[in-house]
Amino acid sequence: MTHYALTITRADADDKAWTVAIDGLPDRGFREKNFTAIDTRVRELAQQHDGTDPDTADITYACVRIGDVEITAQLHHLNRLRHQAREVADQIDNITDDLIAALRREAGLSTRDTAAVLGLSHARISQREHNN
Repeated sequence: MTHYALTITRADADDKAWTVAIDGLPDRGFREKNFTAIDTRVRELAQQHDGTDPDTADITYACVRIGDVEITAQLHHLNRLRHQAREVADQIDNITDDLIAALRREAGLSTRDTAAVLGLSHARISQREHNN
């Protein structure tokens, strides 16, 4: 896996594009109007210049700055929290499915009673049972 650390700047809020520098690769800098397109563009460059599979390119933000405002640390913190939230959501899904199975199959509760115990609608219980 190839690592690409990006320095992303914008002169100010009125600037029309982001300036992207790839640390260690000064000849591959570019400007991009859409922040969300930066990731895709770096992955395309990785494939074109390094032969790296775009899906395996490891991209991090070394610095993100708009004028004098640097938001790098806050973005890293937000991404860590989002990752933790996805892990917790996965755990909730697994426990919910286990509880549905226990309440429906082992305890013999109806869909409506199971829904009441878990704080879900009876339709959602049916959906989850159907998907498992």
